[in-house]
Amino acid sequence: MTRATLFVVTSLCTALLMPAVGCSKKDKGTDNPDAAEGDVDPLVELQGIPDLIQAEIDLVLQPINDVDVVVDQVTTMPTRLGVDAAALTGLAKASLDGGSVAVDLDVDVEVKAEIETLLETVTGIAVGLKETPERAKQAGVNIAELGVKGAGLVAKLTAKLNAKLANPMLKGDAKLKVEADLAMVVQINGDIQAQVADAKATVTGLPATGATALAKLTAAFAGGASAG
Repeated sequence: MTRATLFVVTSLCTALLMPAVGCSKKDKGTDNPDAAEGDVDPLVELQGIPDLIQAEIDLVLQPINDVDVVVDQVTTMPTRLGVDAAALTGLAKASLDGGSVAVDLDVDVEVKAEIETLLETVTGIAVGLKETPERAKQAGVNIAELGVKGAGLVAKLTAKLNAKLANPMLKGDAKLKVEADLAMVVQINGDIQAQVADAKATVTGLPATGATALAKLTAAFAGGASAG
């Protein structure tokens, strides 16, 4: 191997082994230059808290809201599918009381599948209604934690934005943007505080609402009360 060839080979090896100059990791999923790679933008995280609070309420409310829907299905299905009303109501009541129930009606495969889906829904609603006190209690805990998390994010963002405003070099549109972000954080903070208070009051009353819904469902399947 000549010296020239050896020099070329050595240069190539060095180039391949050297790290790329000027390459750096970029933040993903955020336009916030203060967010590190993989971190969630604290402003985006703060903006998402109201939806998380509402989701906690909705989780407890879902079986309660489904009562009227499933009662309507049990009421209309006999006429629509040509199924014996008393037999269907009896299956629904058995699903409400004890869970899984075999559909022993003489019906088509498609109709049987629809009835089985209905009965599974009834069972799920029954479980949800009976667990309403525990679910409401856990929702209250989760909502309180979300309120604390929101307060922490507000403190972090407020300190960072105020520090930026204190920079005498910050002027023009850049300053207006920071001021707008700070005003938005203050607004979101007030909204979250109000929402947390309302959400706590809501979940506190849900056990009683769940008990009423369960009684209504039981009476509807027993034929002892009309829906509504």
